[in-house]
Amino acid sequence: MKSNLTPFIKPQEILNEDEIKYLKKKDDFKGISLIIHAWVVIFICISIYSLFPNVFTFLLAVILIGGRQLGLAILMHEGAHGLINNKVKSNDFISQWFCAFPVWLDTFGYRHYHLSHHRHTQKEEDPDIGLSKPFPVSKKSFTRKVMRDLFGISGSQQRYELIFNILLNKEVTKETVKNITGFQSKSTLVGILLSNIAIFLAMSLLGTWWFYFAFWLLPLFTFYQLFLRIRNIAEHAGVISDCDDFNNARTTYANILERALVAPYYVNYHLEHHLLMFVPCYKLKRAHQMLLNKGFKEKMEIKTGYISLLKSVLV
Repeated sequence: MKSNLTPFIKPQEILNEDEIKYLKKKDDFKGISLIIHAWVVIFICISIYSLFPNVFTFLLAVILIGGRQLGLAILMHEGAHGLINNKVKSNDFISQWFCAFPVWLDTFGYRHYHLSHHRHTQKEEDPDIGLSKPFPVSKKSFTRKVMRDLFGISGSQQRYELIFNILLNKEVTKETVKNITGFQSKSTLVGILLSNIAIFLAMSLLGTWWFYFAFWLLPLFTFYQLFLRIRNIAEHAGVISDCDDFNNARTTYANILERALVAPYYVNYHLEHHLLMFVPCYKLKRAHQMLLNKGFKEKMEIKTGYISLLKSVLV
């Protein structure tokens, strides 16, 4: 990867003052409604299984919940950028307790880590460079990683290392956190424990005690990991070597199934997020259209669909 990237493009260089003002404006209701949507979908999936218990509804629930768990991680990312709520304390509280802790993350630790990614995108100093630098990879290598995800090996190993690193006060390295980031201190473990106890109780009331393990831990350790991997690949893997701010990240057009699983809450407009970090996720599609209208399409890194994207980075 090229280390001397061009300086950051300023928003004023690509948008006018009114467009920037519109994109910057946050809607507290919309931010919170996305979080409510994620949790409603999760409990609807469990309710459907409770009403019609069979293998199909069980598998469907596990897969869709894995997608909404990724959605919660995406909304935690929104909170790390201060984009959920206009009030800082409310933003951080909502992000931490309703998005981050339930999926074993921490908004504050992630914020520090992630902003470094924005400062050094696709440079050697980028803490996420390990996610994109190996690509393209062989189909066999990718298949092995997918199987590790689906069998819970990746999720179990990462969480085991992170929990014991915190308990033993060991430094968490970039290599350890490259797929699951955000652990900050022992208070993070307390938050994760309390939020997951609440989820356990809620799912027990909705069904029975084992629902928490079947419909929360199982998708979190399997399909969530797979969807997270695909999302990570889509964002930066395989961008051109002489990249600049218009193509060091990628936007991937997503269909309804992809939005349900690997691209929840407009995360597929990742290039726009890098160009305009102040834009809340529900306005990224509009930001994308603004850039197209201004004739920037030829400069932008865009893929049509996640299947074609994966094909382009596998050999």
